[in-house]
Amino acid sequence: MDYLSVALSLVAVFVALYYFIASSQNLFKKHGIVHVPPTPLLGNMGSFIKRQITMADLIINAYQLDPKAKYVGFYEFLTPIIVLRDLDLIKVIAMKHVEHFPDHRPMVNRKVDSMLGGSLFIMNSDEWKYHRNILSPTFTSSKIKTMFKLMSECAIRFAEHLSNLPEDKREMEMKDLLTRYTNDVIASCVYNASVDSIKEPNNMFYVYGKIGTSMATFKKSAMALVHRNASRLAELLQLNILDSHVAKFFHDQVAEQVETRQRTGARRPDFLQLLIDSNEKKEPGKELTVKQMANHAFSFFFGGFDSVSAQTCIAAHLLAENPDVQERLQREIDETLESNNGELTYDVLHEMKYLDAVISEVLRLFPIATFTDRMCVKDFELPPARPGDKPFTVNAGMNVWIPVIGIHRDPQYYENPLKFDPDRFYENHKTVISSGAYMPFGLGPRMCIGNRFALTEMKVLLCHVLAKCSIKITPRTITPFQLEEGVINTTGKNGFWLAIEPRKSLSDVSASPVPCN
Repeated sequence: MDYLSVALSLVAVFVALYYFIASSQNLFKKHGIVHVPPTPLLGNMGSFIKRQITMADLIINAYQLDPKAKYVGFYEFLTPIIVLRDLDLIKVIAMKHVEHFPDHRPMVNRKVDSMLGGSLFIMNSDEWKYHRNILSPTFTSSKIKTMFKLMSECAIRFAEHLSNLPEDKREMEMKDLLTRYTNDVIASCVYNASVDSIKEPNNMFYVYGKIGTSMATFKKSAMALVHRNASRLAELLQLNILDSHVAKFFHDQVAEQVETRQRTGARRPDFLQLLIDSNEKKEPGKELTVKQMANHAFSFFFGGFDSVSAQTCIAAHLLAENPDVQERLQREIDETLESNNGELTYDVLHEMKYLDAVISEVLRLFPIATFTDRMCVKDFELPPARPGDKPFTVNAGMNVWIPVIGIHRDPQYYENPLKFDPDRFYENHKTVISSGAYMPFGLGPRMCIGNRFALTEMKVLLCHVLAKCSIKITPRTITPFQLEEGVINTTGKNGFWLAIEPRKSLSDVSASPVPCN
């Protein structure tokens, strides 16, 4: 063996690799764009990978790098990212010039994870437009109203369970409990599965749902980052974020329901029925396949199982930390129920002004997505980042980030931004929502399609629980609330430990929701 040739070859490989990395991480320095000097290979992700920082703080630190800049630079490993800071520029990119920035950056290699990769969020360009047009009618207020009874049944069941807990069981980790609520809601509203995850804690929907949606471990977060930043490597190693047996379970649930309904003519007011009905309006050959229906149904599960339960946990935590806010919200709930004969309807729920303010403030402080992104498909010239700088051209293939949590916590837009203060939304809700500085579900055409469903799901549970119970902090509660470092999901440090106590004077809540009509 010619050891000298081998050694020289290895040296050549390392030199080529060095120059590739150096050139990849030299873009912002070359163009004079403010950025944190990157670490080789890790870019600006090192502190997150080492579990020293949360994703939220990573985004906030980038956002606060230069308060005078319209945008700054960030390296997601070897990938240069433009982090937008200026609200007008964000509107230009996400809303005015959608044709230049129509898509999200691919997060999943579809050849490895076909079910996750077949979700609306992952789809690009014409495929996304086609499927968005099919799904949009499913998430209108009128359609969600038809599913409200199914949601309410789950919420009432959970409120009854919590209000009757023995004293020694009242301290609990809320995330485990609330994922059971979101599991039951989605199983009912999407898959026509009657599931009670309190009485049946190991039901297949919950077990497989937890496996399939959890990104709260370092391993799952690392796999997601590989899919996003080294797609070919994910394919080479066959890194399935969604386990194949989990994907098969959720596919089979849809296939069985579609076959049964088409054979028997049975109908149900759920998400799957709306997809089936949409096919009746399509030209032959353009209908949704069962696989596509299964992908969309699971994307609903993936998007709602963990994120909605996490946001509801945060809401519960903040209410426990702020008992004055909780008591005021309970008064509104009591008065609403009293004036409506103890019944909670869809219309009444959405007329509750303080409840809406509380949820809005929770989503401001802790938005479901700490950032959202857009992928450039046609070169686009940005104005100078700062006075005296030169314009910068975002080339096709580059990614821009909209730092949602940075904007939500900017004192330029919100007075005392780290304070939990629902009153900022109480009197001026429409003004704040339309300011451009509030985007918990994203913005523009690619705003989260399921935001109405998620908000309703959170509100109906809080109403029924707070009508019967109060939420308290315990010795195991970390205050103020802190996020877990090094994971992508919104996860509380040490979990979400709280205590649920029955109220001394319970509201007379109806045992069953009224029909939606």
